[in-house]
Amino acid sequence: MEERIIVKAGIKRHRKSLLGIFCLIFLVSLALSVVMTVWMNAGSYIHSELERAGFGEVTAWLSKIPDVEALKSRVKALEEVGEVESQSLIFTEYEANGQESDSEGQLITYEPEEERYRFFREDLSGYRDAPGEIPAGEVYVSPSLVSMMEIQIGDEITFPIARNGKVLHLTVGGFYEDPFMGSSMIGMKGFLISEADRTDILQTIADTGMDALARDGVMLHIWSGDSDTSAAELNQVLNEKTELPLYMEFLHSRNAIYGFMLILQNAFGGLLAAFAAVLLLVVMVVMGHNISGLLEQEYGNLAILKTVGMTGKSLSRIQVLQYLLAILPGMAAGVLLAVPASSSVNHMTLTSTGILVPVRLPFVFCLLVFMEILILLTGFMVFKMRKIKQVTPMKAIRGETEGVQWKPGGQKTIRGEGLLARLALRQLLSGKQRYISACIVAVLLTFFASLVGRMDAWLGPDGKGMMDAFNPADLTIGVQALGDLTREQMEQTILAYTDITDHYELAMPSVSVEGVNYTANVITEPERFRITEGKTSSGDETIVLTETVAADLQVSIGDVLLVRGDLGSSEYTVSGIYQCANDMGGNIGMSREGYLKIGQDNEHMWCHHYFLDDPSRKAAVTEALEDAYKGDVHVHENTWPGLFGIIAAMQGLLIFMYVLVFVFILIVTGMAGSKILAAEKKDMGIYKSLGFSSASLRLAFALRFGIVAAIGSVLGILLAAVLTDPVVSSAMKFAGISNFASSPSPGGMIFPAAVVTLLFFCFSYFAAGRLKKLDMNILITK
Repeated sequence: MEERIIVKAGIKRHRKSLLGIFCLIFLVSLALSVVMTVWMNAGSYIHSELERAGFGEVTAWLSKIPDVEALKSRVKALEEVGEVESQSLIFTEYEANGQESDSEGQLITYEPEEERYRFFREDLSGYRDAPGEIPAGEVYVSPSLVSMMEIQIGDEITFPIARNGKVLHLTVGGFYEDPFMGSSMIGMKGFLISEADRTDILQTIADTGMDALARDGVMLHIWSGDSDTSAAELNQVLNEKTELPLYMEFLHSRNAIYGFMLILQNAFGGLLAAFAAVLLLVVMVVMGHNISGLLEQEYGNLAILKTVGMTGKSLSRIQVLQYLLAILPGMAAGVLLAVPASSSVNHMTLTSTGILVPVRLPFVFCLLVFMEILILLTGFMVFKMRKIKQVTPMKAIRGETEGVQWKPGGQKTIRGEGLLARLALRQLLSGKQRYISACIVAVLLTFFASLVGRMDAWLGPDGKGMMDAFNPADLTIGVQALGDLTREQMEQTILAYTDITDHYELAMPSVSVEGVNYTANVITEPERFRITEGKTSSGDETIVLTETVAADLQVSIGDVLLVRGDLGSSEYTVSGIYQCANDMGGNIGMSREGYLKIGQDNEHMWCHHYFLDDPSRKAAVTEALEDAYKGDVHVHENTWPGLFGIIAAMQGLLIFMYVLVFVFILIVTGMAGSKILAAEKKDMGIYKSLGFSSASLRLAFALRFGIVAAIGSVLGILLAAVLTDPVVSSAMKFAGISNFASSPSPGGMIFPAAVVTLLFFCFSYFAAGRLKKLDMNILITK
């Protein structure tokens, strides 16, 4: 009974501090709950949708097949193959709202009886009934095209079918959910069209012959006949025992597609989880400071309670219970709000992810995670409360508390010059232990603010960091001839606008490495590859791998691998590891000479990469080339249509993190300032009696926090310099970016520290507003 009374009194007495703890725990639990809810639901939903929609364990994209049914029969006859299904499609470029796609689209014939796809309402707020048919002249697209090309219902998409201006114009009739390639992180995009439009396109292709730009194709979904056969083994069998490589555009396993679709969720989830972990450390630091201040404030009361028979163990239990009554509701509120918050996140990111993930709270998983956090916090509180056992009535009578005592002998004489600064420094040195927690908080928050700032600097306003990560080598503009067009003609057009400073060629054919299909970045100048380990490929006997491929194949530099192209196969030695995030890191690098040992040469496969003397002219160059050569040329910059949607999503995440840092500093300074002011109230009364104004005392108080925050911020910057690259690289590996390297400007490094210091200064100044009401009677009370 008496414990209940003491708990209620303690809650009432320290309600502001406990409210602060509640808010901090709420923010941490909300962030963690949203991460877990979005991540787990997205993963399970994509997995179930891939199975429901009938996508095989591996899917091969094929074109120009003489007899699809005969090929299906031969594939199905293999012992390792179980089922084979096909979807007819047409490969073609596309353009909308003045933007040309960097990757080919796939016009997929809509077959309503398959019930393969879900369709969205016009406002993307949910699902609608599937249409009975798609009218001729209409097309249904993924919502990610909203972020990629700002496409809306009623807009027109142009598909070049053949040269001489033979194009197909289709009107966007609605949006559908594509669990296979709907994410903006995936270059290929599916477009659902009518059977009538497909028939017309095929007729145009047949009539134009060599002038056709579009290609008839098929998606072949293949299941293994034995559960013990992995996708990689099935891939190897198909390459060795069938003629699939003759018609292959590319091939991906279901697991690879699953990874592609979840790139954004996984990368962002990893960063947010790391952020939540840092915030949890901040909460522990704040709680530790709060407990120390509470023991100092309540030392006399604790001693009195001991005189009436209460033990140190029972008093510790009471204090821990008070904090738990703030922590548990904070956790519960964060978990309860995770469902609507996750739903909002899913709707806001729909135009980037391309899917609307159902929101179901992973209750068991959340329970386990928060139980571990609760045990951690409880253990930490018990450890901090251990000093209660040292409280004795005699120490209280003598005025000996666990607080920091002022030691005048250790202080310097205060002079008139710079009085406020000297006063602030004197108070800081005399009670430095009270400010240690604020310094640690500044370290942690500056570390994460610096990490966010480094990511922002890497990304850049135009997404250069992301663009560089997804390209095997630098470029200003890429030009690929699709028709009867020579390099000299293209360069003459470019030179009319600006000089060309450098040039190389790149092709991206599909090859198999040890039976597993990958994209090969074939380059005429291998020294341009971004090598992170070893050396680049040279001659015709070496290749370079990404970290992702090296891990998949469990190989390292010096190993020999069998690579197969469309003309044969050969063995190559791995000479190095390089960075390229295309296909989520699933690619290799080769020299031109190395590839031509196993693959056929075709002038249309090579893209000419140019460096322009005046990069600002690249938009004019692009327009001139497209106007001059129409469908005979494909021009691209160091970007792709989905990039800006990804940049917007990442910048939104960075803003969210900055806001959380702002809120945490506000709460922390309020709580820490309250405890420090309570501990220093007599000192403040003395200064006020000597003639110091409330404004000057507030400024001196804010200066103390500013000094502490500045020291912590410097340490935070140093911590960020050491840990940012490995921490972000770990999260960004989900996107195939395994070698994140930030290089912020000096101003970019200082900015987060300056902001954190300024926020601590301003918030502590406002927190010291209570000094206006400080009564001189404080000097005559015990």
